Amino acid sequence: MWQSRSRFIFRSSVLIAGVVLFQMTMYALHVLFGIRIGFNVLNVCTEWMRSKGIFSIAHLLDVFVIGTFVYSMWQILRQFVLSRRIFAKLDAYRHTKLSAELNRMYPEARGNIVVVVSDEPIALTMGFGKPAVVLSTGLLDMLDASEAEAVIHHELHHQQTGDPRSMFFLSLLASVLWYLPVLKWFHHQYKIAREILADNYAISRQGSSRDLGSALLKLLRRGGTVAMPFAYASFADTSINYRIRRIVDPESPISFRPPLTPTMISGYVLVVMTWLFVQILF
Repeated sequence: MWQSRSRFIFRSSVLIAGVVLFQMTMYALHVLFGIRIGFNVLNVCTEWMRSKGIFSIAHLLDVFVIGTFVYSMWQILRQFVLSRRIFAKLDAYRHTKLSAELNRMYPEARGNIVVVVSDEPIALTMGFGKPAVVLSTGLLDMLDASEAEAVIHHELHHQQTGDPRSMFFLSLLASVLWYLPVLKWFHHQYKIAREILADNYAISRQGSSRDLGSALLKLLRRGGTVAMPFAYASFADTSINYRIRRIVDPESPISFRPPLTPTMISGYVLVVMTWLFVQILF
């Protein structure tokens, strides 16, 4: 169920964002290069505003559309630079012996487990091309062997499914298209779904939820993992209480009801665009 839910969330987000971004792309091509493309909702809005003498608002629309693409590129570049810096720091604080030992124990990681010397409990998966599982000595000291194994299996699932990439992509859409607030809710729900899938993977590898639940409780008491300024999938930063409750009671009711206000605002934006499309074509 959680696999199909995560797919539904991802595809719905891409579809909703794609409708808006496609229109913006056509409009941007017209503004920047003078390319005339048959129909474009934003171009229709601009032409109508200019016909009414509303030049300033039309200019604001130009800035808004171009700004959206500039902001998108800036966010992508920012993530790339931050990831490079973080990987450089990881090399500086790498615990070579523990990293080599864990990579031997978990060959499925393909040498991409990195243990860093830090008192903070860190357990996350980061990177776009070849995601790395990052663990701290503080985390390994806090957990017993079985609990550490549960955390590692959890992070390996994130690594093998490329969750940092998909989470960053949905985060980017939610940030850039802020006027479609349902995308922010989708992003949050997607993170929960992927965390539960990673939990399920760890439980299936160990045959029990005891060690995973114990590790989550220890991290909850400690305050969770360290927040990072870049895209990643973390063991303990998404709805820990919900995940613990589900481990204790797998039959607990699962709610997937979108919040009313964000859904209505997002629907209104899409309906207005669709209405304009119908008016022009028919």
